[in-house]
Amino acid sequence: MRVLLVEDDIDLNETVKEYLENFYEVISVFDGEEALNKAYEIKPDIIVLDVKLPKINGFEVAKEIRRFSNVPILFLTSLDSEKDVEKGFLSGGDDYIKKPFSLKELKLRIDAILKRVYGDIKRVRIKDFEFDLESLELCKDEKIIHLKPKIAELLKFFIQNKNKIVSKEEIFDYLYDFKEPNEASLRTFINNLRTILGKDAIVTIKGRGYKFVG
Repeated sequence: MRVLLVEDDIDLNETVKEYLENFYEVISVFDGEEALNKAYEIKPDIIVLDVKLPKINGFEVAKEIRRFSNVPILFLTSLDSEKDVEKGFLSGGDDYIKKPFSLKELKLRIDAILKRVYGDIKRVRIKDFEFDLESLELCKDEKIIHLKPKIAELLKFFIQNKNKIVSKEEIFDYLYDFKEPNEASLRTFINNLRTILGKDAIVTIKGRGYKFVG
């Protein structure tokens, strides 16, 4: 899922972005004007929106976004009066989290909103591609890219473990039951995925395994 993060505090922006990138695609901006442009341009699945922003404050940004999109909006703010909370919801917000907050709580709130709005996630974006986690179909521009069954299963495994280092043994445990795993085959599978998704999609971590960065 694609998250648009709008936070003008550079350190907080970077911290939140780095954490959320373990789970979603994250685009971050630092002011209200950028937020409006990006919301229109990239069509995010959810917006995490600070209130006290340069150029245009978060409440006004939300009102403008509601003119062209029903994308869910989660406000981040240090404002905590009942009137401020009410103003956030009236401007188009779906939820409200007060600073300071834990990164885990933020993710839980994002997940709850995404599940409520979109249901259980069955399709994910990878760059210009879409991958169906149930049918294991990879598509680009609505055209199916045919993958061999083991390669499709490997892609699903990588997606489920995005940004984590996975060992060859973990991959073999996932791909094979009683059949003897083959390192040469695994290298071929990974090279095929790199050919399709780009060489930088899967990083080799020497002596440890692989990391899928999408």
